[in-house]
Amino acid sequence: MKNNIALIVGRFQPFHKGHLFLIKKALEKADKIIIGIGSANILDANNPIDYETRRKVIRSVFYKEGIGNKLIKIVPLADYFDDKKWLANLRKQVGKFDLALGNNNWTNNILKKAGFKVLEVDYYKRPLYEGWRIRKLIQEGKKWQDRVPKYLIKSISNFIPQMAGSNFQHVVLGGTFDHFHKGHEALLTKAFEIGKKITIGIATEEIYKDKFLLESIEPFEIRKKSVEKFIKKYLTHGRGIDIIPFSEFTGGADKQQDIDAIVVSKETFPNALKINELREKNKLKLLMIVIIEDILAEDGKLISSERIRTGEIDREGKKFEIRNSKLENKEIIMPESIRPILQRPLGKVYKTTKQLLQAFKLSNHPLLIAVGDIIVDSLLKEKIDPDIKIIDFRSRREPINLKSKIQMTNQIQNQNKPGTINLKTSQIIQKKIKMAIYKKEKSWLVVEGEEDLLTLPAILFAPLNSLVLYGHWQYGIIAVEVDEKIKNEVRKIIERFE
Repeated sequence: MKNNIALIVGRFQPFHKGHLFLIKKALEKADKIIIGIGSANILDANNPIDYETRRKVIRSVFYKEGIGNKLIKIVPLADYFDDKKWLANLRKQVGKFDLALGNNNWTNNILKKAGFKVLEVDYYKRPLYEGWRIRKLIQEGKKWQDRVPKYLIKSISNFIPQMAGSNFQHVVLGGTFDHFHKGHEALLTKAFEIGKKITIGIATEEIYKDKFLLESIEPFEIRKKSVEKFIKKYLTHGRGIDIIPFSEFTGGADKQQDIDAIVVSKETFPNALKINELREKNKLKLLMIVIIEDILAEDGKLISSERIRTGEIDREGKKFEIRNSKLENKEIIMPESIRPILQRPLGKVYKTTKQLLQAFKLSNHPLLIAVGDIIVDSLLKEKIDPDIKIIDFRSRREPINLKSKIQMTNQIQNQNKPGTINLKTSQIIQKKIKMAIYKKEKSWLVVEGEEDLLTLPAILFAPLNSLVLYGHWQYGIIAVEVDEKIKNEVRKIIERFE
């Protein structure tokens, strides 16, 4: 006995012979078909063909196959990354059906749990007929035509140029754009690839007040100038570009009628879904959500403003690290050629602790690192406890009795020979910095040898806006306010070590 209505859910990116097999299989089990086009609200590398194009292609298939009277309707099924919301939307869009056919485990499981009758159909010649394989062949300029119905070859050929992106009248995007980096470039580039008019929202403090290392986020005007500098090349005659501040996550996109698409990263995709939910409540058309590919740092992790603020990477995604060309080495050695460079202060000079404290409000810095017995002891006497204290119980190579020496007797001694940076000890400094910024744990690092050169990894690994203090036998106290410039300078110095 046949069912009345069968449902087929797929992305059809693009439509191929495997989809046609599924439709014919459905007509063996049911009189009529409803097609649900998945990821209808998404444009990205895996979903390069928009919903409307896919809908037209599927209609033409039913017409060419002589089964146009079997198709009840084609409906858009948006992605939610929430099973309950996805199912609720499917019920709303599809309406009544008796049987679902498909080969996608995720879809089948959701429908089964909801009590629907599901017929699981094996993939038809899967090594040949999968959307990603066909897209790959198209991108590589190889033969793909035999994998789709012959009557679709011309229409698919026509929209191949548009597979990288569509054109929209009005595209919006938003972000904090702090410490402008490659990820921001990708976001803006995509918007200008697909949009005629572009609105760029830059977050105000109301949006980012809960972000990590808030105090290191650049002022609005600096962030705005970074965006303006990058988009100069897109400022062509007749192209509309607006840069606006926004203080709520929607940026007004939930109420503005003339917007067509929003460009987001995978990380901010949930915000786009929320905006579309609000637009639906406001009886506005849903936005096409265009998702850019992740932009990764050299360590394979996402480039982000937070990682830049924490001092892990620079804006290009290059890690701040001590590279060891010879794995057997336990330390890197300072060449004599850079001794004059290191004899010069790396920061501002203060003769006394009192002068230092008058110049700095230490609480304004996310991290305070002190290197050297004298400076550590001086700060402790002023009831200032640095987050990380690096000492070796010596001053100018003479033994010194710190006020705190008794409580330090159980501390592990970390090796660092004079004129070197011990690689293991530098890793411990990096770990202590992470513990300080993420868990607010204060710590000591007691060195067996000499701690002087450990100022360099302390600066290299420190978050932006940190304060690193070290003693200089000739000048006094050197205060290094950690910014991108000094981190890059220190990286270059360390790269000259042998």
